[in-house]
Amino acid sequence: MTRSVLPTFLLTLGLLFLLPVGQAKAGCGDAPPEEEPGPPPSSFSPDLLSIACLDEVPGQSLNSGVTKGIVKILQTADQTCDERIDLRYRIDCLRLYYLKVAANLPSTGDYLPIKQAMLDAAAKLDAIVNKYADESAPVLRPREGHKSMAKRVPPIRAVKEAFAETAAFEAAQVVKETELIIIRSGGDPARRTEAYTDVAAAVEDNLVILRSA
Repeated sequence: MTRSVLPTFLLTLGLLFLLPVGQAKAGCGDAPPEEEPGPPPSSFSPDLLSIACLDEVPGQSLNSGVTKGIVKILQTADQTCDERIDLRYRIDCLRLYYLKVAANLPSTGDYLPIKQAMLDAAAKLDAIVNKYADESAPVLRPREGHKSMAKRVPPIRAVKEAFAETAAFEAAQVVKETELIIIRSGGDPARRTEAYTDVAAAVEDNLVILRSA
C-alpha cells in the first residue's frame, strides 16, 4: 500500500500550488466540480484541503521521500512569504503553508504528530491575523516562490500596519513552540528522531519570514 501511494503523495506534495486543483486530484476518483473563488478564507482554504487523497490511507510510515517533501514545502514558504511581500501579509502566508503540509499528511501513522502540530500552529496564526486584521487592506495572491510561471497562492490577509511587528513577534512564538513540539514528538519512538529533526529545522528556518528587516 505504501509503495503504491508514495509516488502520488510526492507529486501532490511538491506540485500542490503549481497544478490546478482538478489536475492535482487525478487518480482520486470523481472530484466535485470546482467553484468560483469566494471571499478569502479565515481559516482553511479549499484549495489546500480538498485535493489530498491521503486521509483514506491506513497510515504513513516514515519515509525519507515524504520527509523531504514536507521540508520542501516549508522551504518554499521561506521563498514565497519573504521580504518581497509586506510584513503585514507574511503571517497569513506562512499559515497557508502549514495547512498545506497538514493537508497532505494522513490522519494516522508516524506523521500524525507533525500534521497535528501544523494544524495547531495554523490555527494560532489565524487567531493572530484575526486579532490584528486590517479589513481595509486588499488581499494578496503572490506566485509561489515569486516565479513568473508558478501558480498563485490562495488569498493572504494583512494585519494593521501599526501592529505588524507585534503580530510578527507573536507569530514567531508560535513557530518556536511548533518547532519544540515536533522535536519532542520525534523522541518517542526513537526511530522518528531523524525525520522529525529535519522537519523541526525547516520550521525554525521559517522564523526569517517574520523578521521586519
